[in-house]
Amino acid sequence: MKVPRHWLRPPRRCGRFLLVLLVVGAVGAALALVAGAAKSKGFRDDFTTLDTKTWLVSNRAFGFGRVDPANVSVVDGQLGIELPANRLDGGEMRTRSLYQFGLYRARIKLADAQSSLTAFFLYRAPDYEQEIDIELFNDSTRRIMFSTYSAGSQTNTQTLLLPFDPTADFHEYAIDYRSGSVRFLVDGSVMQTWSTGVTRSAMNVFVNAWFPSWLAGEAPKTDRYTYVDWVDFTPG
Repeated sequence: MKVPRHWLRPPRRCGRFLLVLLVVGAVGAALALVAGAAKSKGFRDDFTTLDTKTWLVSNRAFGFGRVDPANVSVVDGQLGIELPANRLDGGEMRTRSLYQFGLYRARIKLADAQSSLTAFFLYRAPDYEQEIDIELFNDSTRRIMFSTYSAGSQTNTQTLLLPFDPTADFHEYAIDYRSGSVRFLVDGSVMQTWSTGVTRSAMNVFVNAWFPSWLAGEAPKTDRYTYVDWVDFTPG
């Protein structure tokens, strides 16, 4: 018996429907992977130990010197980042996981070491693509710099003065990161807000102290330390 030719040809509408299902499935899987890349739970670290499951200590050339794992330690319930005497080295660590929208806070006392910075920030490579910074000058000039980067450029930056000497005591610094906006707070008071040029990416949380090449490059005469009492993140 001869089979009619139209029996062998799949209906066009059915083929298109299957194609749509495949595309939708692939897009859904990709979105699920992106969403799954960021941790949905918050965390708090009071630095009773150096938790290497949460944090990765950096080891690389940076600025005038290096961020060296030997300069990062936890003692008496505080994270200490050393700026060693007569050198232009510092220390840095970052979370192993990525985090996205919510409130990031750290209680920090700055090193007194001219031409160096302490930073608490969100970042994911490559440079200039996604970053939200709090950078503090390690001296008694009270300068604090807020910045954002997105899509290949610096999109916002502002340097302001703190109402206190940040080398004298601990203070709370916070990044309130939302979809399309960011607020920067110090001791619970808002100092800067932007609603344009803000990335929407998931990023790692960083803390460091270092000697950037755009400052004078003066090494301290004695060992100096930035201390971090705690870091926490509340999703929102």
